[in-house]
Amino acid sequence: MRRKMKWRVLASACAAAVAVTSMPYMATQVHAEPAAVTQQTGNNDLKLWYTSPADITKYYQGWQEKSLPIGNGGIGGTVFGGITRERIQLNEKSLWSGGPSESRKNYNGGNLENKGQNGATMNSIHEYFANGQDNSATNLAKRNLIGASDDNGTNGYGYYLSFGNMYIDFKNVSSNSDVKNYTRDLDLNTAIAGVNYDKGSTHYSRENFTSYPDNVIVTHITADGSEKISLDVSVEPDNNRGDAVNGIGDSSYKRNWNTTVSNGLISINGQLKDNQMKFTSQTQVITDNAGTVTDGNGKVSVSGASEVTIITSIGTDYKDEYPSYRTGESADELTSRVKWYVDQAAAKTYEELKANHIGDYQNIFDRVDLNLGQTVSTKPTDELLSAYKAGTATDAERRQLEVMLFQYGRFMTIESSRETTTDENGYVRETLPSNLQGLWVGANNSPWHSDYHMNVNLQMNYWPTYSTNMAECAQPLIDYIDALRAPGRVTAAVYAGVSSAEGEENGFMAHTQNNPFGWTCPGWDFSWGWSPAAVPWILQNCWDYYEYTGDTSYLENNIYPMMKEEAKLYDQMLVRGKDGKLVSSPAFSPEHGPVTNGNTYEQSLIWQLYEDTIKAAEVLGKDADLVAEWKANQADLKGPIEVGDSGQIKEWYTETTVNSMGDGYGHRHMSHLLGLYPGDLITEDNAEWFAAAKVSMQNRTDVSTGWGMAQRINSWARLGDGNKALQLIENLFKNGIYANLFDYHEPKYFQIDGNFGYTSGVAEMLLQSNAGYINLLPAVPDAWANGSVDGLVAQGNFEVSMNWADGNVKTATILSKNGREAVVQTKNASLATVVDSDGNVVDVTPVKENRISFATEAGKSYTLKDIPASATVAAPTGLTALRADDENVNLSWNAVTAEEGSNVTYNVYRQVENGDVICIETGLTTTTYKDTTAYKTLGAMKYQVAAVVDGIESEKSAVVTVTEPIGAGKIDNADERIAYVGEWGNWTQDKNVNYMDTIQYLNSPKGGETVTLTFKGTGIKVIGCTNKDRGKIEVSIDGKSQGVVDTYSKDTVRQKEYFSKDDLTAGIHTLQLKVLNEKQAASSGTKIELDAFEILDSTLVAPTGVKVSSKSGMTTVSKADSTLQLKATVEPDKATDKTVTWSTSDDSIATVDANGLVTFSSKNGTVTITATSNADATKTGTIELTVAIKQDVAEVETIVEDGNVPASGDYGTTNNAITWHGTWTNWAGEREKHHGGTKTESKNTSDAVGSYFEYTFNGTGVEVYSQKHANFASFDVYIDGEKIGNYSLEGSSNGDNQQLIFSKKNLENGEHTIKCVAVERDGKYQINLDYLKIFSPGEDVAVDKAELQTSVEAGAALVKSEYDETNWNAFMAAYNDAVEVMNNADATQETVAAKKEALDAAIKALGEPKVPTVEEQTGSAVLVESKKVVLKWDKVPGAVQYKVVDSENGIEKKVSGTTVTLENLTPGTTYNFKVYALNSADAASEKAIEISNVATMGDGSTKGEIESVTKTPVSDGSVKLIWTLKEGSAFASYDVYANGELKGNTKDPEFTLEGLEDGTYVVKIVAKTAAGQSALPKQFSFEMKKSVKVLSVTNPEGISVEEGTAFKELELPNKVTVTVTGNLNKEVEVTWAKDNYQTTPGTYTLEGTLTMGENMKNPDDVKASIKVTVKKKAEEPKPEKDADYTAVNAAMEKANKIDRSKYTEESLKALDDAVAAVEKGLKESKQDKVDAMAEAINKAYAALVEKPAVEEEADYTAVSAAMEKAKKIDRSKYTEESLKALDDAIAAVEKGLKESEQSKVDAMAEAINKAYAELIEKPATDNDKKDDSKKDDSKKDDSKKDDSKKNNSDKKSGAVKTGDATPLILWGTATILAAGASVTVILRRRKRR
Repeated sequence: MRRKMKWRVLASACAAAVAVTSMPYMATQVHAEPAAVTQQTGNNDLKLWYTSPADITKYYQGWQEKSLPIGNGGIGGTVFGGITRERIQLNEKSLWSGGPSESRKNYNGGNLENKGQNGATMNSIHEYFANGQDNSATNLAKRNLIGASDDNGTNGYGYYLSFGNMYIDFKNVSSNSDVKNYTRDLDLNTAIAGVNYDKGSTHYSRENFTSYPDNVIVTHITADGSEKISLDVSVEPDNNRGDAVNGIGDSSYKRNWNTTVSNGLISINGQLKDNQMKFTSQTQVITDNAGTVTDGNGKVSVSGASEVTIITSIGTDYKDEYPSYRTGESADELTSRVKWYVDQAAAKTYEELKANHIGDYQNIFDRVDLNLGQTVSTKPTDELLSAYKAGTATDAERRQLEVMLFQYGRFMTIESSRETTTDENGYVRETLPSNLQGLWVGANNSPWHSDYHMNVNLQMNYWPTYSTNMAECAQPLIDYIDALRAPGRVTAAVYAGVSSAEGEENGFMAHTQNNPFGWTCPGWDFSWGWSPAAVPWILQNCWDYYEYTGDTSYLENNIYPMMKEEAKLYDQMLVRGKDGKLVSSPAFSPEHGPVTNGNTYEQSLIWQLYEDTIKAAEVLGKDADLVAEWKANQADLKGPIEVGDSGQIKEWYTETTVNSMGDGYGHRHMSHLLGLYPGDLITEDNAEWFAAAKVSMQNRTDVSTGWGMAQRINSWARLGDGNKALQLIENLFKNGIYANLFDYHEPKYFQIDGNFGYTSGVAEMLLQSNAGYINLLPAVPDAWANGSVDGLVAQGNFEVSMNWADGNVKTATILSKNGREAVVQTKNASLATVVDSDGNVVDVTPVKENRISFATEAGKSYTLKDIPASATVAAPTGLTALRADDENVNLSWNAVTAEEGSNVTYNVYRQVENGDVICIETGLTTTTYKDTTAYKTLGAMKYQVAAVVDGIESEKSAVVTVTEPIGAGKIDNADERIAYVGEWGNWTQDKNVNYMDTIQYLNSPKGGETVTLTFKGTGIKVIGCTNKDRGKIEVSIDGKSQGVVDTYSKDTVRQKEYFSKDDLTAGIHTLQLKVLNEKQAASSGTKIELDAFEILDSTLVAPTGVKVSSKSGMTTVSKADSTLQLKATVEPDKATDKTVTWSTSDDSIATVDANGLVTFSSKNGTVTITATSNADATKTGTIELTVAIKQDVAEVETIVEDGNVPASGDYGTTNNAITWHGTWTNWAGEREKHHGGTKTESKNTSDAVGSYFEYTFNGTGVEVYSQKHANFASFDVYIDGEKIGNYSLEGSSNGDNQQLIFSKKNLENGEHTIKCVAVERDGKYQINLDYLKIFSPGEDVAVDKAELQTSVEAGAALVKSEYDETNWNAFMAAYNDAVEVMNNADATQETVAAKKEALDAAIKALGEPKVPTVEEQTGSAVLVESKKVVLKWDKVPGAVQYKVVDSENGIEKKVSGTTVTLENLTPGTTYNFKVYALNSADAASEKAIEISNVATMGDGSTKGEIESVTKTPVSDGSVKLIWTLKEGSAFASYDVYANGELKGNTKDPEFTLEGLEDGTYVVKIVAKTAAGQSALPKQFSFEMKKSVKVLSVTNPEGISVEEGTAFKELELPNKVTVTVTGNLNKEVEVTWAKDNYQTTPGTYTLEGTLTMGENMKNPDDVKASIKVTVKKKAEEPKPEKDADYTAVNAAMEKANKIDRSKYTEESLKALDDAVAAVEKGLKESKQDKVDAMAEAINKAYAALVEKPAVEEEADYTAVSAAMEKAKKIDRSKYTEESLKALDDAIAAVEKGLKESEQSKVDAMAEAINKAYAELIEKPATDNDKKDDSKKDDSKKDDSKKDDSKKNNSDKKSGAVKTGDATPLILWGTATILAAGASVTVILRRRKRR
């Protein structure tokens, strides 16, 4: 129930006169019957409401879980809705501790120069990475790339502080039980928080809001009934630590203030102790004329009121301006500024304040409306949320909550972030952006300082701002980032060495966390605090302002300067990696994993920074030289995206499979996926990256914290998976939303980013525009199949409204605000009709089947309509694609359901790698297919299947990638090749209890859930966990049931084999487990847990061994950067799997790739290369290789690891080469902290003292590396039995990364033993070893074999078949001798030279190699796409290479194998290839293998496939369309659509449309190839009007002419009206025939021939006729003279010259009437009438009557003076009787008397003066006697008064005490009367609504 009250003063006087009266803010009391109130939401689906208050006793919990927020971007509050006591938590967004302070005069934003060393630290890190010293780089980064530590907020970082609380104590309510019908609510439509309840016969109501235009917080309280309002209002600044999570220091939040109360105004003024920030709040309490306001001690009391309004404003002296961050205001100036807002608001009625607020708020909020089919639930919001979580809410209720949370995010944006405005007092009111809690904090120790986190949180706060139509709300963020530039330049100089002199802008840097005082340094812990890419990331939010608004001026002045400066920073900060690519270093992916030289997170953001900055510069036409540099740097960046071995987006470029590095599985951060969202790198147009992003998203899982869930929603929306996004939304509601809809972050503290991220996610599900096109409904879930949305915004400043049904867009209207080209994507978009706001059909260009573009004009709307719904034929499901061998892939799928008798066939589509999707088979009648051209060498293959039912093709099925059947071995439950159906969860526990630490589970099965696995082998085992709460599953293999398995057991049994079968036929099989939701009686549940599968294969031949050899025979190399090809032979010959994995013992000497190619460095030494069988890791082969390069000797470093990383789990094995005494454990649980992934540690008990490890080595030095920790002890170090010293392992409480503990060098070269013994340290006993580093002198190489090696490499490349056998044998003898010498360490330089000479001679003696001969070999194109062809041919004996040529098309390419891939070809082009065989000297065969007439497919990318369309009418309602094709085009058939409806299919380029009605038709013709490929539609539009028959004609009226008029001079009508079919009248043109017309008198009938209009027929030859009468000429009369008007004109001139003000209105009217009666233009015959006109005017002139003289008004000067004197008295000093006499004298004043009544006026003045003189003072009180200074001087002579002593108490607040209302109204009235004003005071009663 809403109640409104207005107070009006209606006056003819000006506003200034009203102000003089000091009239109170008043209202009329209204009595009403009590209402039985229950919450009435009506049709308002956007009202949060509750039936109980937020718990005020739970200070923080009640605030964050139940209170309701209001705000205006700068100030705000949260309303508890209390009954006996209301609490409104107050916030002012700039009230921060930290920053500059009297105690921090050298504050510099937390930068530590001794750590950053002006870039020297980063340079050292770069050098470490360049030298392969990754651990050293990591250690240095973690030690030095940090800023000042300040978690307690006392060292400059500070906290966002709670301002305090306003309390309203209701004195007439003793307990909550006193009231009934209680509700509180928050209306998102108005941003007003309300409270309603009944007490007895009185209804109480409250409304709370924060006004942006008036900058005040308003609380309005009404009592409607017999009771009156009785309350106390107090405001208490928050001087307590608080009940939140952080450990704030006392000095960070403590403050001093004073509170004064006067005239209903509570004024609080103070400052923070930490930084001396001044603050003030001003709270004015106003009531109606019936209430009393009493000032108290720190409070204001109200009694007897029907209405109370409380107006509050808050402010500080903060200003976001480096380096002072202050306005410079004094305390009084600050108070005056803030009080100004309260005074201005108090001068307005409550209804005016409310209207201002709602109008401003709704101007933004009402731009977007979302309808998902929601209804208005009768449940309060907390109960509705509980029902949603429990699954008991209806679908419509679920939709209501989903829409409400969407709009709640928009509400919170408007309330917490508003644009800068300049107020009428001249103050520029700018605000900070929304922080971690938006605007609202409920305690001083708010989580994470409630700061500005820029590693996802601040970014997420502004994700929905643009897309949901609130662009202006982003301006505080842009201003804030711009303000970081000046302090950020200091950080860039300290840490990156990039300096900016005064006036320069060379680069600025900021990191993860920021405050309002330029705290741009890294965080105090590298693991979360180092993130320079935070700035490129947040700049995306800033750039988006332009992307969405197109405001180039704002871009130029506010955004581009930031982007340009940051791009310049990276121009200087990027370094070259080992591969020559540019990287940001060091790089760290928030908040896990290794420190690396570049990573996907940073590289993606830098790429996007360059991309956006380049665009910005080009839009503005600026900085062409810089743009060129930026483009070069962008192209040279490493990555930014790379795909890993699991098909995932790599998070680090050295990553192999998912989870091989870092804590990726389920991690809350998804930083490597920022190119997907919010970036533009990963889109559906890059299928490989798009698919890889899905793999990575799945690995991050669906479980996370609040903002983590929101980021996942947005990312899955970008991936087009609406159902997955909705599943995450449901998870968010269940695990991340409080009753007041606040989002929370673990450990369950309110954090607003999740709210904003959710709103953004919903918008992304409905509309996306990041990829250069407007994507409509990209991810709408099935549950939202029907709905509508208005007002979303796409990039390019397009405002989009649309409605949809069954998941398909029905209509979409796009308002083009800037007039750019619109590119729109939705299902079947190319078949849609587009009309503009004038109704005109728009020409569109089809880009893809689902994407079109068209030009727009600014201000016009464009509507997509007539969009064909996606095919009604269901797409096939269950598609699988299994590789049978290297050439064949077997497909199978489920049959579609169709009506009986339907013709059902299937089409198969294939895509190779990222190539074209090609239809490879049509018309299949079975649900299986074997692709016999699926050559494995072509690359990864994907398949889809479509069903064709009675000629209508379905959408394609989901894409499946070919999978290799899983072979023998054990696989984990999390393997992506296992298909789960149902709500399976995955649990990870790193305790070695489950296989690979994971297990799949169903806690509450519904029955019917399945697990499917296809494998290759002869058997399979199913492994899981049995327990007392387990149920049953049915096992099937190849569709045949194998029985039911009961997974119940009395106790927990993990890794239990609960099914096994080992007698299957060798081959491919499919296992399916079906959950039954059944159990035995003893079980307490039907839960299922699945851990692993083991595939068995009895046909496999296991390897027995591996031998490794060098193909050239060399095992020693003598040249730097050499390569050597190795060969691995797996025994026996019949071994099934002959593949191996290569590894090196020392990658500092040599590395080896997957093919066994060894690459050596320039370091001398010996390295062992190992080949490990992939079938059996215990079978290995090795080869020892030597690097012997003649060079300067360098010291050799050898790493001795402590142990080995386990295959799974956290416990590895120790290194047996080290002697361990005592109990030691190898730990791999913190792999990123330890070299090699492990450390070995002793026990942590007192008996560990004396434990030791020792190692014997050969060399000249040794170093010990260990982990430090606060709980670690120390060890004594001995070398060769001599104690060197004691070394402590004391470190931080979190445990440091491994680091150098002990170093000893310059030992004598030889054997030494190091021993480290555990020693107790302060009650600590544990020590550890990470690794040892041994130093030894490098071996000197005396003989240079480099030239011999070159000759051997030349000989190794020769081919035996190319040479004469005798010469070859001689060559081989010389070659073998040379290899033997290469491998002989004792060979002399002379022997080396001799063997080289002999080998060179033998090579020369071989002569020229033979040229291979092509004979009967053939080839073919095994893959043909639009731009890509793969050729394959038979091998030619003796060919070393092949050359593929098509000279006509400029193609020539050499390959070593018998296949070639040719890319970037021209679509629709025929190629003729020739393949020549080459020998080792590149000589080509004479004859070539010819592969001719290879025609690439047309890409269908233009509408030019059909060139033109013509229309020919056939009959009424039918037209024939004929089209011509582009030259060279050939199609098998054409689909013809009209207005979105498929009209039919034709094989010929023509089609007849029949049954057409009148109207506009938009035709789309889709041409199709025989292979099923469709060209993009050709559009043709026309207007259709059926022809009508002329039934009759309405002949025109006849005409008359004079004799002699020629026929051509006749004025005949050129149109006539005819009646046509349907009795419709139409005008047609007519052509008249002369027939028998004569110019002589007579009557003639003329006949007219009708001219038919479009679509008209006249089969009966109906004609028109007209009669023409020719009359005889009449004689012309003589002309008559005009009458004489001289007298009339003279009389009128005399009348116009009179002074009209002197005469009466009646006499003037007679004169005016006479003048108006003048008739002009009369002839001479009417002269008498003209003369009468002149006489009438002269008569009226003579009769004019003058007005009588006016009497002057009496002189009221004495009266006014007497009243003014009386007004100035202090009424509190005089008796009521004497005052009444004075009041009566004033009331008797009569206004408006004339001069003749001056005596009466003088008597009035005398009466007032007499009453004034007779005023009687009240008896004096004791206080009055003590303080004479307080005596009233108002009765002294005015000229002697001291104005400084006037009593001004009534002027301070603009309001007066209610008790004084009546006399003051009289005074006010009198004063207005004295001013000459006429005033009426109207009091309006409230009305129920």
